[in-house]
Amino acid sequence: MTSQSGFTASSTEPLSWAPYETCVGIGWIGWSGSAIDRLVLPGLPMPAGLRAKPTPDVAVLARRLAAYFDGRTDWPSGAEFIDSAASTAFEAEVYRTVTAIPPGKTMTYADVASRVGRPGAARAVGAAMAKNRFAPMIPCHRVVGSDGSLRGYGGGMAMKRHLLEMEAAGA
Repeated sequence: MTSQSGFTASSTEPLSWAPYETCVGIGWIGWSGSAIDRLVLPGLPMPAGLRAKPTPDVAVLARRLAAYFDGRTDWPSGAEFIDSAASTAFEAEVYRTVTAIPPGKTMTYADVASRVGRPGAARAVGAAMAKNRFAPMIPCHRVVGSDGSLRGYGGGMAMKRHLLEMEAAGA
């Protein structure tokens, strides 16, 4: 299924990987065929697979990610990745809600749970965030603990803090 931006849903073929360079390190975009399957945040190692020349869609995404990490205020929207990222209707609602959080702002896990009509499901929101393969396009870094503290992040707490501070400075 192709989204409005030209990206398609994940495929079952082996992934190819292309780097995107940022001021905080090299990140990776994984795809097969014309389907972008996942993103790896800068500073994390390239997953196993073939390093390949990016397709046009991958090259566009690499430029968008590089601009984002450089702190430009044309923040990317991750809406085109929600259908690929979510394996349940609940996850899709969580990802839609999180993608709608403005740059420089945060919501708590409990707020997200309430917003998707499942008050009391803060831990399920956290589980959905942990499964997000498209960070920072689906900006799970904008979700924080009930006391405002930073909670787990696949790219590490320093990366989560960096992204929130960068967005707040440019918002």
